[in-house]
Amino acid sequence: MFHRYLTFLKIASDEYSDIVVDAELHADRVRLILIDGSWIEVRYPVEDKFSFHWQRSNKIYRIDTAPHHKDIRTFSRHIHFGSEDNVIEDYVLEENVSPEENFKRFMEWMSELLKRN
Repeated sequence: MFHRYLTFLKIASDEYSDIVVDAELHADRVRLILIDGSWIEVRYPVEDKFSFHWQRSNKIYRIDTAPHHKDIRTFSRHIHFGSEDNVIEDYVLEENVSPEENFKRFMEWMSELLKRN
């Protein structure tokens, strides 16, 4: 797990240095600080359990695998889009790809949202 977080930090610094201004490595997560003061926390303890959380002012954008939205087609993956209560299908990440690939997919998605707002 720790090696995975180091890889996420390397990807963030190599490929997203235009928006990532600082990073913190913790035993159970990575936190990235963005140019607008918002932050991302990534938790990826095992292959099929993860959370990509972006906190931006009073809005959240989180893709996770918590098993509590069984009505979503992409269960257990889902997106909290703007708030905890607005839950939609995960159209960003993919099954059967590496955690690093899904991290890049999340970062690309988040970058596009950051540019729009």
